[in-house]
Amino acid sequence: MKKRVLHIITRLDPGGSTTNTLETVARLDTSKYEAHLVAGATADPSGKAAAFMRDRGIACTFVDELVREVDPGPDIKAFFALRSIIQKGAYDIVHTHSSKAGILGRWAAKSVGVKHIVHTPHGHVFYGYFSPLKTKVFITIERLTAYVTDRLVALTAAGVREHLEFKVGREKQWVTIPSGINLAEFKENASARMRIRREFGFQDHECVIICVARLEPVKGLGTLIEAVGILRSEGVHVRLLLAGGGGEEMALKALVFEKGLMDRVVFAGHRDDASDILNGADIFALASRNEGMGRAVIEAMACGKPVVVSRTGGLPEIVTDGVEGFCVEPGDALAFANALGMVVKDTALRGRMSEAAQRRATGEFSVETMVRKIECLYDGLIQGLPEGL
Repeated sequence: MKKRVLHIITRLDPGGSTTNTLETVARLDTSKYEAHLVAGATADPSGKAAAFMRDRGIACTFVDELVREVDPGPDIKAFFALRSIIQKGAYDIVHTHSSKAGILGRWAAKSVGVKHIVHTPHGHVFYGYFSPLKTKVFITIERLTAYVTDRLVALTAAGVREHLEFKVGREKQWVTIPSGINLAEFKENASARMRIRREFGFQDHECVIICVARLEPVKGLGTLIEAVGILRSEGVHVRLLLAGGGGEEMALKALVFEKGLMDRVVFAGHRDDASDILNGADIFALASRNEGMGRAVIEAMACGKPVVVSRTGGLPEIVTDGVEGFCVEPGDALAFANALGMVVKDTALRGRMSEAAQRRATGEFSVETMVRKIECLYDGLIQGLPEGL
């Protein structure tokens, strides 16, 4: 008999956690598992998630009260809505994703006696997001909720270490399963490169640095803008393409104006064509203060882009310093400028890093590998294998 699996995620907004969850639901072995999906109120300006679900026949139940912000009224309603869905569905496994869905979903599953509860945090909010007091509350709640969880899934070994440092879960509860990408979608594409460069007016000789990320403080985009200013002062001509939307957009545009970089920095807004826009650039950069894994980094590497990233979270596990690119300290604009400058000016180095990046991404981070590992986790739970296996 097939085992019934319910995935719960706070929102299906564009991003790695959404893609990871949808790919898992779509690709689980249907001879063994029947997978369903629940999500909270979602703003999906691209419609990409909706199109993915439509094309693959995934039905999603939306719980409007399940929202990212802490709000006791809606949170209580969301808890009971999830509890009802789980109870009626008689699920064998409940797998939650992200913080709010992880807390409410796991306790709802526990309250109705679900046998196997799994949680993937997709990073954490233990620093770089909230005030010290609010952060302490979140950590305490995560510690308590780990007690009702059978397996905790981190995207990187660093993710495991950081959670254990904050005393969230026991070591044997944790499993590392990197987020996988669709390698058929992310690859070098010469025609896409030409189209994107024409769209933004980039000349063939110009070196374009791209960052695909939410325009939020935790992504450290101001550091990249300052780094471009430093490169300009050194006579190094680059263009910076920022692809994404978010609450910091106006502040970042003001910084660009203040630095006099209007001709160097381009805001592309939210994009549906991640692979194409990555192909239009020469180097990928990510200056995050806190990053669970950095799925966009892997996507860029699969497209053959050298990468310059912050030495934070799981990023150093993806990028070997000096091989696929460089890792520098978060918030250090001069270090980013120096690393980017080396890749910009040394075309031979850029070529070697490009090849190494593509080799690493395509060899270790396929979506098929990710889903098979998740299935193995489920199989182990059902078979009653002990923690740590």
